[in-house]
Amino acid sequence: MVEDLIGLIGKEEELHPDLIDHIDSDSPLGNFLRHPLCVSIYHESMNAYFNNLYRTKRKQADAALKEKNWSQWIGLHERPFRLDALLYIAEDVPVKAYWKVLKQVWLDTEGPSVNQDIWLQLFTRRYPGRRKIMTGKERRTLNNASETNEINIYRGYGEDPNDSIDRKNGLSWTLSYEKAEWFAKRFMTDVGAALDRELETNTKAMIAEAICKKDDVIAYVDGRQEQEIIIDPANIRILRTQEAL
Repeated sequence: MVEDLIGLIGKEEELHPDLIDHIDSDSPLGNFLRHPLCVSIYHESMNAYFNNLYRTKRKQADAALKEKNWSQWIGLHERPFRLDALLYIAEDVPVKAYWKVLKQVWLDTEGPSVNQDIWLQLFTRRYPGRRKIMTGKERRTLNNASETNEINIYRGYGEDPNDSIDRKNGLSWTLSYEKAEWFAKRFMTDVGAALDRELETNTKAMIAEAICKKDDVIAYVDGRQEQEIIIDPANIRILRTQEAL
């Protein structure tokens, strides 16, 4: 199938009407196609390729929606649009499957602070079984994180004095200082992240240390080996912030 698609490059063809309005001509990389099912650098010589790819994925997505295959429906969408794909089906996903699907999208996302209010609403829905976000091992790790109800958590982030967004108050924290430090420095070294977030050169790599109660933790997830704590920022007490060394 890949070879067939590649063979379409250079074939003259008008771009599919569903894709035309999704071309971004102001991106840092030049013309860019940003459609929920197709994201790529764009050139008209690739119209036939994109048309075929879109028709194939559109057919698969429609079938997944009809069959209520929620994971496949979300997976067929490009990463920047998977939260939108989840929101589209959120009211239709059975309660038993809701937490599994939510965790799938969360673990796949980049920069959840951009849509923090939406994520918080999704995580705090009054659906039973929220602890099922965590595996048995993850629940045990959270329970054993401290002998008391209080645990220390950390968050790595980029701080720009010209930015009005308070990035230290996020949903995503970690039990590991080293992992928080890695995230803080990632903002400074990941070129893709820098372009995506339009970070300025005066952005500092920062680490926040805080305390929270285990009872307030929405979930502990380690699917990405990040020892991640998901929590409402209103339920944490920041002790200090410092620049990553």
